[in-house]
Amino acid sequence: MTRQAIGKILVVDDEIELKNALVEGLLKRSFDTRGCTSGREALDALRTETFDLLISDLKMPEMDGITLVKAALEIDPGLVVLIMTGQASTQAAEHAQDIGVFDYVLKPFRLQTLVPILILAMETRRSREEIANEVEQWRNAAARRVEEKADSHVDLRLEGRAS
Repeated sequence: MTRQAIGKILVVDDEIELKNALVEGLLKRSFDTRGCTSGREALDALRTETFDLLISDLKMPEMDGITLVKAALEIDPGLVVLIMTGQASTQAAEHAQDIGVFDYVLKPFRLQTLVPILILAMETRRSREEIANEVEQWRNAAARRVEEKADSHVDLRLEGRAS
């Protein structure tokens, strides 16, 4: 019997061994996971597939993690993003949060400590989707009420009862 995936994750790290280990470890823990070794490859994947979560290294050649995050959030504003880095920097962490990063993870890390963060991130993604759906429903309901009110007013004016 196959287990249902907890969520879909895109892992981006130019260190192939780390990327592969993270992808394999997450697959074993029921996350549908795909790995990329560059920001450009990740953006191509984000344009063709829907992911719940992006986990990206901060320092990569050609395109750094912050640039990738900005472009990824333009493609999917609801995407939840985690940044991994081997260099602790309060300034980098604050900048990452300013652009919408959910969490900042220091390398090296143990997968067992990352999984609860990923589950919380998945719950955040689901909550964002639910809120967006509710907002859309409220907008549609409000638009219908405005239209009904306008139609009613027009009907009254046509009947000569409105001023």
